Parts: sequence; C-alpha cells; structure tokens
Amino acid sequence: MRVVTPMSPALSAGIVCFDVAGLSAGEAVERLRREHRIAASVTPYRTEHVRLGTGLWVDEADVDAAVRAVSRL
Repeated sequence: MRVVTPMSPALSAGIVCFDVAGLSAGEAVERLRREHRIAASVTPYRTEHVRLGTGLWVDEADVDAAVRAVSRL
C-alpha cells in the first residue's frame, strides 16, 4: 500500500487516499466491499486512487478493521 494523502496536518483530513500494488483503484474498492464489507471509493481525479473516509459512525475498531482488510488485498 502506498499512501498518497498529504502527511501535513494543514493539508490532510479524515480522508485517506492510497494505492494497492497490483490492483487498480476500482479492483481494490470492489474487493474491499465484497470480501470485507468495507465501503471505499475511487477518487475522481485523472490518476485514480482508493479513498476511505471517516463517516459518522467510525471508531478505532473500524479503522483497525480497514487496515487489516487492506493488508489482505
């Protein structure tokens, strides 16, 4: 996984964008949904990335589950 979200707190927020080696953004989003029930999206930029946001009901356990799921792709 390669994080493409800016690391600076002044430029970053509760959204994380990243790439998964060997998968297109669309493939990674589909597998996260199908295999792990994690909602992600593809960025609307020329270069597509996987995007995860914080939503209203996200807690530390949800973040840990997302990290585990991405590591299994």
